[in-house]
Amino acid sequence: MDFKLSAEDTKFRDELREFLSKEWSSRDFDAHSMNVWSYDFDNLDAREHAKEFQNKLMEKGWWTMSWPEEYGGQNAPISKQLVYSEEMAYNDAPAGQPQGNVAGAIMIHGTDWLKKNFLPGMQDNSIDWAQGFSEPNAGTDLASLQTRGVEDGDDYVVTGQKIWSSGSHFANWYHVMVRTDPDAPKHRGITYLVMQLKDENGDQMPGITLRPLYDMLGRRRWNEVFMDEVRVPKRQLIGEPNRGWYAAMTTLNFERTGIESAARLIGVLDRFIATMSKTKFNGESVLDNPLVRHQLADARITLEADRMLAYRVAWMQAKGEVPQAEGAISGLRALQTAKFVFWPTLAKIIGPYRSLLKGEERAPGNGMYGTNYALSMTTGFGGGGGLALGPNIIAQRGLGLPR
Repeated sequence: MDFKLSAEDTKFRDELREFLSKEWSSRDFDAHSMNVWSYDFDNLDAREHAKEFQNKLMEKGWWTMSWPEEYGGQNAPISKQLVYSEEMAYNDAPAGQPQGNVAGAIMIHGTDWLKKNFLPGMQDNSIDWAQGFSEPNAGTDLASLQTRGVEDGDDYVVTGQKIWSSGSHFANWYHVMVRTDPDAPKHRGITYLVMQLKDENGDQMPGITLRPLYDMLGRRRWNEVFMDEVRVPKRQLIGEPNRGWYAAMTTLNFERTGIESAARLIGVLDRFIATMSKTKFNGESVLDNPLVRHQLADARITLEADRMLAYRVAWMQAKGEVPQAEGAISGLRALQTAKFVFWPTLAKIIGPYRSLLKGEERAPGNGMYGTNYALSMTTGFGGGGGLALGPNIIAQRGLGLPR
């Protein structure tokens, strides 16, 4: 494996670093340092601040750099995407993922009408999506979902409940899987739809009710979404009827390399060390303690190993391969590192100050280290339950073990 960047990619990294140094400051918001969503995810000021920066990314042509040229992108090579994702994550900057989310499914499985009406809204950041997959009895076993979609003329009439829909109170559109053939095997009989959540005035669409779900720190991170005979035009179908599972599972090689997790935490670690170099507990710097320095070194080595696993995924993608097991290994390691190594290490170093949350002046780093340590306890449950599913993917697709 050759992980060396080309001269062109190195030049792009330098350009990106200069751009970030001039155009981006977190302003003490923290919406991106966790694997899923961080503390300020539901902060309207933080979201507006992120959108202002994302507009600058659009002006540079970087916002959709991974998209095919036919859809207004640059068809950027994997190496350039990796550099972009790594630098943005390291600097805790909101790169956005218009290339992820539902864009790939629409590009591959969507009709011309869908592409015309939704891709431009992702390009200019005017569409805010939420994902309607998980249900109270269909989490990691997602194919057991029971929300019904019944054909009625030119519409599907959708009734049911989704749960853990991140940011759905901000979203104006929903990409949602519903069961349209209850007699088919569970991975079949599912249809993938685009559903409007809010009208042009920002009001909830008829038949849709959101019930807030809060995390342990009182932040409204998710919602239960109840749908009562919501009419969805059939033209908003992604892919084929009853084959929505396969359309929804679509991932494109340009979607992600997984480098974000390692790069994000390396950036946090560097800033933590800089903070600790100016912080004293009982008149002494914790960095004077050789055991603390060893703990920080161990954490950095672990992150570098994770970074190399992500580089391997990118290397395979660049060759046109599909790194299923390798991607699962990289993703699982990232979750394990964050939950069991990184945030606990930082929390142990700051000692009792880890109990102070954001906004506490007495806490180092404005209380974000203790806050993220608390939030890290949920790592691996959100975003698809990677700690549970990752080992199965590795076992089945990497080692060829039976189900």
